Amino acid sequence: MPKTKVQRTEEQMLTCLRNAVLNAQAHQKSGDPTRIYSQYIRYALNQFDEQEGVRRVSRKASGKVRPEIVHDHSIPHKFILNKLLSIKNVTNHAVKEVVNKYYRIGVLTKEEDKILTSKGLKSKMPEGWDEKNGSVYARYDMAGIKLT
Repeated sequence: MPKTKVQRTEEQMLTCLRNAVLNAQAHQKSGDPTRIYSQYIRYALNQFDEQEGVRRVSRKASGKVRPEIVHDHSIPHKFILNKLLSIKNVTNHAVKEVVNKYYRIGVLTKEEDKILTSKGLKSKMPEGWDEKNGSVYARYDMAGIKLT
């Protein structure tokens, strides 16, 4: 039987992510390895992929489907994870601020993904990137990847 995607409200998605962050913070305090809780936050964040403005497609990936393309976090997951874990008072509003500011998905060709890797940008932002004023697409800009 095919899986049906559950449609959640934004508030439900934020509550799910907030709960994942609180759980992750408890694991972090206990000294558990990041791999124990990182995936829960990744799954909770994935709910936002279909939100307007989250997904941008590269010109070369336009019209292509998997397995020809990859979905890439424009700002690496580890950065977003650390931002979420650093929230002192974890509320839906605080979580939403992080998601709105940093969570974007780039739909890239596999070749474009390899370019990011070759430039040392697979899982980090460019040297000197300013999180307050820098573009969330700085990795793609530096690699010459054009988004639609």
